[in-house]
Amino acid sequence: MDLVGPLLVAMAGLLDAPGLPFFGWLITAGSFGLAALIYALLRLQREASLYWTKAAAREKRAAWKTLRCPSSSHTWTEDYFRGGQPSTCCACLSSLGSAQGVVGSRAAEADVVHRCSVCGVAAHSYCSRGADKDCKCVAQAGASPLLHHWSERWVELDDNPEISSFCYYCDEPCGVPFLGVSPIWRCLWCQRQIHVDCHAKLLKETGNTCDLGLLRRLIVPPQSVKEISEGPAISGVLNSIKEGLVNSSRRSRDRRPRSKKRMNNHSGGKTDPTPTNSSILDSVLEGFARLQGLDGKYALAKPKLSQNSVNQTYGSGIPNGAKRKYELVDLPQDSRPLLVFINAKSGGRNGPSLRRRLNMLLNPVQIFELSASQGPEVGLQLFNNVKHFRILVCGGDGTVAWVLDAVEKKNYESPPPVAILPLGTGNDLSRVMRWGGGLSSVERQGGVCALLNDVDHAAVTVLDRWNVAIKEKNGTEGQCTKQVKFMTNYLGIGCDAKVAYDFHTTREEKPDQFCSQVGEYNFFLLQFTLMI
Repeated sequence: MDLVGPLLVAMAGLLDAPGLPFFGWLITAGSFGLAALIYALLRLQREASLYWTKAAAREKRAAWKTLRCPSSSHTWTEDYFRGGQPSTCCACLSSLGSAQGVVGSRAAEADVVHRCSVCGVAAHSYCSRGADKDCKCVAQAGASPLLHHWSERWVELDDNPEISSFCYYCDEPCGVPFLGVSPIWRCLWCQRQIHVDCHAKLLKETGNTCDLGLLRRLIVPPQSVKEISEGPAISGVLNSIKEGLVNSSRRSRDRRPRSKKRMNNHSGGKTDPTPTNSSILDSVLEGFARLQGLDGKYALAKPKLSQNSVNQTYGSGIPNGAKRKYELVDLPQDSRPLLVFINAKSGGRNGPSLRRRLNMLLNPVQIFELSASQGPEVGLQLFNNVKHFRILVCGGDGTVAWVLDAVEKKNYESPPPVAILPLGTGNDLSRVMRWGGGLSSVERQGGVCALLNDVDHAAVTVLDRWNVAIKEKNGTEGQCTKQVKFMTNYLGIGCDAKVAYDFHTTREEKPDQFCSQVGEYNFFLLQFTLMI
């Protein structure tokens, strides 16, 4: 205790030393300098990576004919730039987040971008119409062997760092560490990367054949996907619509007044009315109405008359309202393709972004989005002739039960195994089967690519499912109506079932209010509290 007093006095004397303020100022200045240096290095890394990405884009455009990649249009969806990847327009090679050099109506569209849901590239809303048709072609039946589809590295895929770190040819790092200063191409099928300078050597030595990479067993090969052509009836109707539009436009051009003198000469006489946009639209809708008598699988949805619908469907590989039809043929013997179902409304509504990531890793043909108008039956019908395949359900427990019900109705001799990528609120079944409690847990365990690898090598276990028969008496006649439901794990018939049903109906009516798992937890808690 005697040393405490002298120690405090010594510390006070140290604080009063004349050199201490200068020492503190030096530490503060050094901290700010270190932060500025880190910021400068990060900015240098971003600019260098962007520079070499643009260089790779220019090299690809120059060598496009030698790459022999099949041409395919992008499937554009409207999005807003929020500073994420990609940050460069694939058409004009300028920044997506800046409106510099853009005037007039284009300046208002600077923050609106079009993003391809298949390969992940992005473009300005006014540049997407002129973008190169360099998206990966999902249906290449008859084309053998499959060739690498080299493209720029617009999107960084952190799901598979082992493949994306080294060149496919020389096994050297893809770019200088931290700076990334090297033009690189990435294959849209196998996700391998290669230096642009190494590509010519690869062509001479081993060719350009692609083996689909580590996920080859799960990916539906594009050579096994055949696009079903339109029927003759619908083709004739569409041709008649096209001819009607051309004739209407031609008549409008021929009847347009050439000069004021002609206008004055014809002002007193009768003239045929010039076709307006509404008359042309009526002819188009009349042509669509003729499709109602055709086969249901070729029926087209009623078009939405909005500017957004025009932007979203222009130049798209699979346009909205007129989905293409495919069939699977000649699958390899060792193939175990994965059928993916995504419920975009589950949990935090991560369905659209997850589907884009899966489209980049797999074949978009094997991925289906569940909705009120499209159930799992559509995907199961596509895989009807596939003997061995697996199913990945991206959603909550209700989505898994929905898919299992559809599988049960197909009466498979050997039902396909079902894996889960948890997107729901509770994800109890996913936790029990050790697939994780949410998308965040999947990200912590290696990302989507690691989960797909686990699906390929996972052991199959048996899950108990029960038939629940519900009989209801109708009045005094003694007649009974019987309904059979499938049960997995648990069945709720009390207040828990009512809360779950209210949650489902409310989410269908007001989907914008259910955008996070936390909000959905609060909804359940509030409803249970009110009932108790």
